[in-house]
Amino acid sequence: MTLRTTLASLVILASAVSASAADKHELTAVKKAPAGLAKPIAAKIDPNGYRIVGPKGTVCEVWLLKDLDIKANFKPTLAVKYPFTPGQLIGAIRVPEKTIHKDFRGQEIKPGVYTLRYGQQPEDGNHIGTSELADFLLAIPAKYDTDTKPITGFDPLSEKSAKSAGSTHPAIFSLLPAEKAPKTATLKHDEDTEFWILQIIGSGKAAKKAVKVPLRVVAIGVSEG
Repeated sequence: MTLRTTLASLVILASAVSASAADKHELTAVKKAPAGLAKPIAAKIDPNGYRIVGPKGTVCEVWLLKDLDIKANFKPTLAVKYPFTPGQLIGAIRVPEKTIHKDFRGQEIKPGVYTLRYGQQPEDGNHIGTSELADFLLAIPAKYDTDTKPITGFDPLSEKSAKSAGSTHPAIFSLLPAEKAPKTATLKHDEDTEFWILQIIGSGKAAKKAVKVPLRVVAIGVSEG
């Protein structure tokens, strides 16, 4: 190999490394809850949140409730992995100004503050083949979600969430099966799917006992289905 060829190879390698570094996302801490939430909801949000920072700046910020409602004696199934009740409040997400974030379906979510509620993909003909897992978080514009109680019924939950994307479909973020609870929050890149997965730990009570629930949220990534 000549010196010229060697130098050319090093330049190409350096360019590839730079491109990879440019696409990197990092996780940092947030110490204040977002403004714009209804007072009853804001009172339940843990001010300690998580900021995902990409090459162009902050992509989004995520918060959980201080205390999550957790089903007692919950047993996961093939499709449902999380001990939550459909429609219950889980947390909040903020998309900063001059940022357009996309949900799991590729829908654009404009800058603003949104609540996050747990939902399950319905078992109907419209969702065949879209996902083997039923667990999702649905984003709802904060101004349309002011009560901490669960939103009962799939249609009311879906209709409120659809306002986040200005469409007829709710704005969703996939919840993947949780791994062993990490000691600290992590952000991992899945190269096969190009997902950036936020793994955080929720706290709550089940049958009056303190429980930790690790959540794995596809914070950045679009389904192929």
